[in-house]
Amino acid sequence: MSARYIVDRHFRIALDGASDGVMIEADEHIAYINPAYAAMLGYPSTTELSDATIAEIADPEDFERLRWFGLCRRQGKPAPTRYTFRARARGGRIVTFDASISQTRADGELLIMTIVRELHAVTVPRTSFDLPGTKRLSPRELEIIKYLLAGKRSKEIAALLNVSEKTIGTHRSRAFAKLALRGVGDLFRVAAERGVI
Repeated sequence: MSARYIVDRHFRIALDGASDGVMIEADEHIAYINPAYAAMLGYPSTTELSDATIAEIADPEDFERLRWFGLCRRQGKPAPTRYTFRARARGGRIVTFDASISQTRADGELLIMTIVRELHAVTVPRTSFDLPGTKRLSPRELEIIKYLLAGKRSKEIAALLNVSEKTIGTHRSRAFAKLALRGVGDLFRVAAERGVI
């Protein structure tokens, strides 16, 4: 057994066992998809997706944007490496993914690898806030505070709001300053004392 075969076999086993969804596409066709990705789309195995195209998986509202990103990559132009998109799961359910994209060329063919995590609908607390200083918060700062109280991390909030993590950090810092809080721990303490959570 050759060393290359062992490496290839181990590499495939690692991808098959990943908890994140992994898909490798070539020319808008799926060259590889792991069981986690198939499960996120509601398929019991990867077999049903082996001949699928990106057009068949992507939500129609997002397909043109994804196709444009792929075209840019094929032409060597810049394309985003991190974004959210909606996909059609089995049975018509729409799934929202946080995607990280990388690309490489093998034997002259462009391979695009997408690693995804499903973004679940978040219930943002609708409680009227009785925290000192909340009236001074901007609508975005208040939204971020609510997401934090719902247990979301800055990275998740950034993906949900389709902004950078740095932007979330800026809003967080301003909100904490206006609320005279040192961090998330203080936020939870004050919210618990006021009965917000």
